[in-house]
Amino acid sequence: MSQTASGYNRNEKWYNKNVFPLVPIITVKKADEHNTKGFTFRWLVFTFWTLDAFQFEISLNIDTHWGIGLTFLLPYLRGVIAIPCPEKLSILIDRNLSRRVRY
Repeated sequence: MSQTASGYNRNEKWYNKNVFPLVPIITVKKADEHNTKGFTFRWLVFTFWTLDAFQFEISLNIDTHWGIGLTFLLPYLRGVIAIPCPEKLSILIDRNLSRRVRY
């Protein structure tokens, strides 16, 4: 099982894995005394979620977290359109390209 942003558990299967879900996953977060309401949407290479702040940003990413793609911030909305980086490639990149402490 995996934990969702709203705190509810859902069974993670091959078709709804958090990295590249084949079935759209929509998570709705209700407002309470400390947090605003919001939502998260994930499907294939698309991820969108709400923010509490008014921001603008557009960036091209190539990293081991998002993979290769585009991230953007619009007023109260963040979006990512990215091809995920395979886990084995992430490990290989981290092992060979990360900075190391010199003694």
